[in-house]
Parts: sequence; C-alpha cells; structure tokens
Amino acid sequence: MTDRPATLDAFLTTLRSADPNLPTRFRTPGGDLGAGFHITELKHADIESIDCGGRRSRFREAVVQVLDGRGPRAMPAGKMAAILARSLTEIPGLGDAPFAVECAPANRGLTRYRADVPRIEDGHLVIALSPEHAVCKPMADRAGCAPKTPCCA
Repeated sequence: MTDRPATLDAFLTTLRSADPNLPTRFRTPGGDLGAGFHITELKHADIESIDCGGRRSRFREAVVQVLDGRGPRAMPAGKMAAILARSLTEIPGLGDAPFAVECAPANRGLTRYRADVPRIEDGHLVIALSPEHAVCKPMADRAGCAPKTPCCA
C-alpha cells in the first residue's frame, strides 16, 4: 500500500520539508500533468449521505483542483506550500479534512484522485495520483453484499 497524507495539513508539512525551489509534478497513471499546471481552487465541504443499505453518514472532505497546463517551468514546492498555507488559514477546517485532488489530464475528463506522499524523483518533487473508485460501504464494512440481502435497501 502507498503512503498517503491523511489531510491537507499533513500534505503541507511534507511540502514545507522539501527544498522550496524544487519543481513539482503531479503524476497520474496516464502521465505527468504539464509543467504549467495551476491550482485553481481548494474546496471544503460537509457531506451528508445515505448508502444502499439506508445508513446515513456525515463527513467532511477537502478538494484541491488542479488545471493541467503548458509552461516552461513547474511550480516550485515553496510556491505550492504558500498557496496551501494561505488557503488553510482562510477556511477553517480545510486542513483537517481528508482530501482529494481533482484534475483533468490534457483538460479532458475531470477525475478525482488520492495523492501519495510527495517524493523526490529526477530533480522534481513528484506527487503521484491514484484514481478514486466507487465503493459500496455495506460491502466494504461487512465483507459481502448482494442484491436482496439486508445491505441493499
């Protein structure tokens, strides 16, 4: 299993520990986003949901939205850290929530990803992204769920 920062606070701590001049890269399974990527917004939401078994839940999540882009130079780790730090100061609770990264490689098909802990590779601070998948919570909790069983309403 890959190491993942649990929150934006943890992600920011890792960014701050890196050389602030180190160029950053977001890496999806299909390849890296362009060096001219742009962090377009950070979002914080309180979610109320109900699953297929009728169980309600409440949770908070944060999202970092990244626009793929062209450009000659990648964003330095220090600049990314400054953007996140300012955002975490402005929106209470943003840093404490589990987070996802939204981006559309080549600006086609917005996808939600989970970010791995940034690692230095070939002179860049690489943030590997893994796509999220749909999850049946009753199946995950009970190690089994099928139609016409108590988990499905």
